[in-house]
Amino acid sequence: MTSTYTLARYIEDLREIAREETDEDAILSRVEPLAQRLATERNWFDARYYDTHPGQGFGVHLLHEEPDHSLAVLAVSWLPGRGTPPHDHGTWAVVAGVEGDELNVRYRRVDDRARDGYARLEVKDEFIAGPGDVVCMKNGGIHLVRNETDSISVSLHTYGKHVNHTNRSQYDLETHQKKDFIVAVQ
Repeated sequence: MTSTYTLARYIEDLREIAREETDEDAILSRVEPLAQRLATERNWFDARYYDTHPGQGFGVHLLHEEPDHSLAVLAVSWLPGRGTPPHDHGTWAVVAGVEGDELNVRYRRVDDRARDGYARLEVKDEFIAGPGDVVCMKNGGIHLVRNETDSISVSLHTYGKHVNHTNRSQYDLETHQKKDFIVAVQ
């Protein structure tokens, strides 16, 4: 019989991976199946993770963060029809679907990066991530997330560092402006 995979065990596993790995590909390949397992077992899930921040269109619930802001684990709830602007994380990221479907659009930068505060993006691909699906992103990857359903969706987010403590940016597709991206945490 397989034992239940808990949030506490996940955090222990993340700490072990962080001690043993420095290569992002290796980190992502080890975290991905663990995040998927935790997201699908849902024994950590609480009804308060459906709470959202209407102003930003999604709720961010801190499940764990190391004292140095590394290894942050968040539950993020998305209001119907809402999402993020294109953004990066300033760190590696593993996102596992818990409930509902979320549109993910990944971008590539096509400007020469010579102008501060300016970035031109083009769509690389887009896909729907649902319960049990995992999206892995290296540091520097740019994407947006949008809940295009009629109900709140929830996903489990794991980062190498809490995103409010990185040099994370959001991007405006019309003006090509690049600026800081900080989120409200509930």
